[in-house]
Amino acid sequence: MNTSLKDRVTAWAFMAPALVVLGVFGFFPIGYAFFVSLHRWRVKRGAFVGFEHYNRALGDPLYVALFVLGLAFFLGVRHWVTGQSLWLRVVRRGLEAATLIAAGAGLLGVVGSGDPRLFNAFKVTAFYAVCAIPAEVAISMVLAYLLFKALSAKGFFRVLFFLPYVTPMIATAVAFRIIFSPHPFSLANQIGGAFGLQTMGWLFESRSVVSLALQALDITQYPGWVDAAFPSMALISVVLYNIWVYIGYDTVILLAGFSAIPPHYYEAAAIDGATAAQAFRHITLPLISPALFFISLIAVIGTFRAFNHIYIMRTPGARDTVDVVSVAIFDQIILSHNLAYAAALSLILFVVILGLTFVQNRVLGRRVFYGD
Repeated sequence: MNTSLKDRVTAWAFMAPALVVLGVFGFFPIGYAFFVSLHRWRVKRGAFVGFEHYNRALGDPLYVALFVLGLAFFLGVRHWVTGQSLWLRVVRRGLEAATLIAAGAGLLGVVGSGDPRLFNAFKVTAFYAVCAIPAEVAISMVLAYLLFKALSAKGFFRVLFFLPYVTPMIATAVAFRIIFSPHPFSLANQIGGAFGLQTMGWLFESRSVVSLALQALDITQYPGWVDAAFPSMALISVVLYNIWVYIGYDTVILLAGFSAIPPHYYEAAAIDGATAAQAFRHITLPLISPALFFISLIAVIGTFRAFNHIYIMRTPGARDTVDVVSVAIFDQIILSHNLAYAAALSLILFVVILGLTFVQNRVLGRRVFYGD
């Protein structure tokens, strides 16, 4: 056996245990879920129905094909049509606009003909991600920067901020459900009352925060779509819990990024007359961009697959305004006993998360600075 072949065999031998674990606990469940989704499956396997469950979830296959092809052609145009000439730029912009219009028309058709509960769940999940991730990253950035500049008690505050993340989520979610109780004497209403706010329903409030703000301003006449177009107060309460849990983890990751920056970079910048803001913009941000990219990637994946705390904090008063996709899938299993349709929904969610991860990696990954 020559040296090259021996090295390859040795490498595969070392990777084999990890590949077996990945296959058993990763690829096999995905494949089996796809197999289940192709059958009628409640307590036991029924007849083979093909893609019937996917048609029920996503609606007309023509709209699905239009959306997928439009998106694929858009990505293809951005990747393959390159050049600096005016003619090529005009052609590229025109093709991008046409493919985006086609993808948008397909998406509207899918939403209009598909399962309304599924797309409401995706809307709630999108609200949840958009509200939670920017606030979570921004607050953790501030905390990490303050800890980085602090000369004492850094270890104590690092442990203090990390405690919510390592505390059992079930216990803390139950505690926050009590904190956000609609009772006038709940902690959330007591704090709100100290700032002049009226008693609110919090987790039991299905109306959007915008409609509640309009009512607080004595504006009672507003369009009916206001409640549907903005997150509910119940969902914002869940978002506040999410921020409280995860800022500690993000802070520790960012603090490690801050601590890895060589001090002489700041010394050289100070000698050149750079202000603190300029040093942060041109030194700190580029050098912690790998940490920022990591926590944003993990946050997107985590928010789209969040379940435990949302299921515990959901209330009858919130109706379906906090039902993210994972909760909708769980309800299909527990309430409807439709394992096949739940498997189809789980695979749709998997594809969405995979697509978001790919886009995020392509868009934000290019802006990450890994050094020389």
